[in-house]
Amino acid sequence: MTLLTICTAVADEVGISRPSTVAGNSATDAQKLLRYVNKSGWALMKGVAWQVLRKERTFTSVGGSTQTSILPADFDRFIPETFWNRSDYDLVSGPVGAVEWQGLKAFNYTGDNKFTYRGDDILILPEPGAGKALAFEYISTHWCKSSGGTGQTAMAADTDVGVIDEELLVKATKFTFLSDEGLPNDVAYKEMTDYADDLTRNDQASPGILVAADIFGGGRHFTGTPVTSGSNITVL
Repeated sequence: MTLLTICTAVADEVGISRPSTVAGNSATDAQKLLRYVNKSGWALMKGVAWQVLRKERTFTSVGGSTQTSILPADFDRFIPETFWNRSDYDLVSGPVGAVEWQGLKAFNYTGDNKFTYRGDDILILPEPGAGKALAFEYISTHWCKSSGGTGQTAMAADTDVGVIDEELLVKATKFTFLSDEGLPNDVAYKEMTDYADDLTRNDQASPGILVAADIFGGGRHFTGTPVTSGSNITVL
C-alpha cells in the first residue's frame, strides 16, 4: 500500500471523501490524513521493536573511551544486550545513565564493559583500545520509504510505502483520526490493538525448546547440522 491507498482506505472507514491526492493537497481532510498517517507511523516505531526496523551498526574502535560519530542518522534506540566487542568476545552493557556513568568515571572503573552515549558519540569503559571490532543492533526511525526504497521518517509523496505493516498503519491512522476529531473511537481502538497484538506475537524471535541437557550442561539434543540421518541425534 502507498500513502495514497492508505489514506483512501482510512477515508472509506471514517466516512469522508476519498482524496485523489494527499501530498501537496490543500484540502483540509487530505492534510489531516497526511498528518495522522505520519503521527501514527512515528508512534508505532517508538512503541514496538519491530523486527523489520532492526539494523546492525559495526565499527572499529579508536583509542580512548569516546568513539566519535558512531550512531547512524536513522538511529532511534539501542536493542538491549546486543553491543559486543567481537575482537575480545566481551559484552558491552548499557546504555547506562548519566549518574552511573559519572560514578564510573570518578572511580576509574575497570570492571565489565559498559557504555553510554551523548549525541552520536558512544563512550565505553574500560577503554577498548584501538582496532577492536565493535557491533550493536538498533531500531531505525525509517518506518516508511520512498517508492525507490530510500528509508524515511515520514511519508511525503503519494507513492511512499510503509516499512511497518501497512494494514496496521491503516488501523492506527483511523484511530488517530477519530480520536483527534473527537469522534467515537472504541471500536477502532480495539481493532488496532488486537491486530497489533497479533503482529507483535508473530514478530518475536522463537524462544527455542529446552531439554534437560541444555540446562544441566550435557550434550545438546541437536548439533546444528541439518538432519539427513540418525547420526545427528544425540541420545541423552
